[in-house]
Amino acid sequence: MYRIFVDNKFCIHMLSLTFIKRFFLCLTIIISANNLSGQTDFIIVNNITFKGNKKTTDRVVKYEMAIEKGDTLTLKALNKIIILEEKRILNTRLFTFVKINIKNWDQISNRLDLEVNLQENWYIYPAPIFELADRSFNVWWKEQKRSLKRVNFGARIDHLNLTGNKDRLKLKLQFGYVRKYELKYAFPYLKGGWGLSTNIVYSEQKEIGYITRGNKTLFEQLEDERILLKRFRASTSLSKRIGLRFFQVIRFSYHQNEVDDFVVQNLNSNYFLSNNTNLKFLQLEYDADYDKRVFTIYPEGGYRLKVNIKKDGFGFESEYNNLSIVGSIEKYWKLWEALIIETRLRGKTNLIRDRIPFSNNTGLGYGGNIITGYELYVIDGTDYIIHKNALKLSILDITKRWDKMILRQYKKVSIKAWLRWNIDYGYVNERHSTEGNLLNNQWLFGYGPALDVLLYNTFSFQLEYSFNEIGDKAFFIKSRLNF
Repeated sequence: MYRIFVDNKFCIHMLSLTFIKRFFLCLTIIISANNLSGQTDFIIVNNITFKGNKKTTDRVVKYEMAIEKGDTLTLKALNKIIILEEKRILNTRLFTFVKINIKNWDQISNRLDLEVNLQENWYIYPAPIFELADRSFNVWWKEQKRSLKRVNFGARIDHLNLTGNKDRLKLKLQFGYVRKYELKYAFPYLKGGWGLSTNIVYSEQKEIGYITRGNKTLFEQLEDERILLKRFRASTSLSKRIGLRFFQVIRFSYHQNEVDDFVVQNLNSNYFLSNNTNLKFLQLEYDADYDKRVFTIYPEGGYRLKVNIKKDGFGFESEYNNLSIVGSIEKYWKLWEALIIETRLRGKTNLIRDRIPFSNNTGLGYGGNIITGYELYVIDGTDYIIHKNALKLSILDITKRWDKMILRQYKKVSIKAWLRWNIDYGYVNERHSTEGNLLNNQWLFGYGPALDVLLYNTFSFQLEYSFNEIGDKAFFIKSRLNF
């Protein structure tokens, strides 16, 4: 079998004819399809070796690469293909540095070897927990007055590459504002692109967010400090990866939630609807994700399509019935080496139009679904749409060696930084819980500048100054680990 790449796009498999006929037929098709002029030179990848992956198996890295042993590449596209392969490997988050070198180039036979040099990430994180219980640092700082009572503490162990197959183990013992126990294990590289994961979580808390007023969550805690909310979830997921870019997941889970009688009698009778103190249901979920972004940690080009279909409640032990669809599309343009434009559109709707319990009725203001300038608000609702846009200018991209660093994984320092300008808008539809929530059922608009910093291709920080159409303006700090 012969695979021929042109500009990392065009690949032909020919299994018949003689080698000479096959080669010239492939060459003719390639020249015609790509409208090339003149003579195109090719090179054959004789071998691919890996260096520096002391923990990670070779097969995991090979699975992320488009190039295989025996492939034929055009010399014109060789450098571009190598750069894209390096970014694909970095997308795994298993490595802080990737460099592919050309070795043993025989110009007579037009054959060469590729050596993939890797600097592995730090995989095991046994660490104390000291984290904020609120949706973000900004909510804790401004809305909750920096209260230390709203802090979680404890211990956790995250192993991001337990057996060298990108399999992740998570153990968590958390106390403080939310008491939480969690066990999770995911093995993404079973045979034939299949993967399997399981997750068990139990949590309880003495303070509860019981209703939304003025598009802010109101909280209550009793003097006797009794437990007001308990949650339990157990789930199993089966995943299938098709090629490099298409991912599918089927997830089955059981949910059991309980609140104290005081919540439904005095705070919100519709927390679980109809004065219920328990909510138990089975959930079946399907995810489809086609990801053709370049450098997914901080996309520089390409696009991504995602669909999520979720059915809550069926069969026995089900006290909640809903069917929702979430869809999103992302597109990135690299106008030149330092300038990137991105646009991200996401929408959700509930196909079953029954009223949703307050505990499950989330719209914008949670996770990544935040309109610039509205970081301190929540807009609950049955349906929503959000469109986020940004113009990004690269101002720093350096890699230095730091010999004084004790951890070998971080001796080679990678620092990237961008200036960003955001323009977002969105809309949340809610038919029921609209009392005092003026941001529902209207278009919202926000904008502002930001600075993004990425360290070791792993740690990201954002500094933002945001404005919105209702006159708010504020400075926000955000951070995350890209695992």
